[in-house]
Amino acid sequence: MPVSRELRAALILCLIVGVIVGAARSEPPGSTSAAAETAQQAAPKTPDRVLSLVPAAEGGKPPVAEVDKAGTRRLTGRDGATVALTFDDGPHPEQTPQVLRILRQYEIKATFCLVGEMARLYPKLVQEIADEGHRLCDHTVSHDTSLPDRDPGVIDDEIAGTLAAIDDAVPGVAVPFFRAPGGNFAANVNEIAAGHDQVPLGWSVDPGDWRKPGARAIHDYVAEHIHPGAIVLLHDGGGDRAGTVAALPAIIETLRAAGYEFVLPRG
Repeated sequence: MPVSRELRAALILCLIVGVIVGAARSEPPGSTSAAAETAQQAAPKTPDRVLSLVPAAEGGKPPVAEVDKAGTRRLTGRDGATVALTFDDGPHPEQTPQVLRILRQYEIKATFCLVGEMARLYPKLVQEIADEGHRLCDHTVSHDTSLPDRDPGVIDDEIAGTLAAIDDAVPGVAVPFFRAPGGNFAANVNEIAAGHDQVPLGWSVDPGDWRKPGARAIHDYVAEHIHPGAIVLLHDGGGDRAGTVAALPAIIETLRAAGYEFVLPRG
């Protein structure tokens, strides 16, 4: 018996609904829920699969030059399986103290690349960073990522202005390093930094934590790309860095378990 157009449409609709319901039932519980997303962002517990990916402490050859052609330091300059932690874009009133507490807990010294505008706002944090023995790094006043394209006077003002802000917070403190915003180092910028007795400080491991990929992704990237002499780029300011803070203890524990020593870069 021929099926009417209306009945055919009803049957098709029922079929579509059945497929959708079946797909929903087969979907892992909570796969799109906020709880699942939070779990994916959770701090890792130094899993064995990640430890197995970390190169051995002895032997491995660093993948980059210690100092590049523009004069930027890319490795720690220390012998053996060493790693240096660096934190950009602070100080931040909430995240920097959290990072400092973690570093204090693990007895690690790091390098903080400070933005001049933030140093002016939070001088007590600048003093706390210095008092706890961490190195200070000049990250310019305004974090201008186009710094190499600016006039020499503008470049000098950006570098000298941050030095002045730091010195107002901690008179006489050494600021041995300079880091170009966005990693845009160039010979003209490095030359002006050298005029202020600063070594341009780059990095060799960048987990892209500023993209906020989550604590596990940050940790796993560092673990999988670590190498002897690595300088790791992290952020304690410039936005929400909760993932970085959450990942930091696991990063430290993973690298220590793999035989790495935390050091300050050579000037």
